[in-house]
Amino acid sequence: MSPSPRHFAQGLAVYLEPLFDGLYEALMKQLTVDPALFQIPGDETGAAGFMETWTRVLREQTARARERVDASHEAS
Repeated sequence: MSPSPRHFAQGLAVYLEPLFDGLYEALMKQLTVDPALFQIPGDETGAAGFMETWTRVLREQTARARERVDASHEAS
C-alpha cells in the first residue's frame, strides 16, 4: 500500500510529535535556567537571531554539499 503524500505527512507528524514535545520542554527548561542560552555573544537579537543564524548556516552547508555532489557527478 502506498500512502498519499498527505497521509505520509500526517503519519510522520503523529510519530514525531512526542519527540518534538519533549525537545521543546527540555529547551524551555534550559532557557528558564539560562536566558542567554540561545544568544550569540555580541548579538543582541536573542533567540530569534540565533535561529536566523542557525537556519542560514544550515542552508549554506546544504548548498555547498549539493555543489560537491554535482561536481562529483560531473567529474565521473
